[in-house]
Amino acid sequence: MARILCIDDEAAIRRLIVEELRDAGHEPIEAADGETGLALIASQRPDLVLCDISMPKLDGYQVLERMRALGPDFRLMPFVYLSAMAEPRQVTAGKRLGADDYITKPIAFEELVATIERRLRR
Repeated sequence: MARILCIDDEAAIRRLIVEELRDAGHEPIEAADGETGLALIASQRPDLVLCDISMPKLDGYQVLERMRALGPDFRLMPFVYLSAMAEPRQVTAGKRLGADDYITKPIAFEELVATIERRLRR
């Protein structure tokens, strides 16, 4: 069982993801914005972070940049973007910042679980 942080400002989507993570045997943690998510990353040290890009306070790009700046342990923490923004330039921008993967919304939950399992094995 892995502790997975889901950061998404859309409550309905976040609840669905959390439910899916529980059903897959994981321990989900949730945050409604990037600022809260970053604080939970530092205090809870999840095994993996799922993060929306377009959010209030801190967007997903800022969350990833600040998380990686927290220190060596946080540079290796798997980070997966969840976003409705699926244009190649947006995917490339996220990967250039160091995101491990990019899942587009609407989310295919089988793909989400498979991506999480793949990232946790590395």
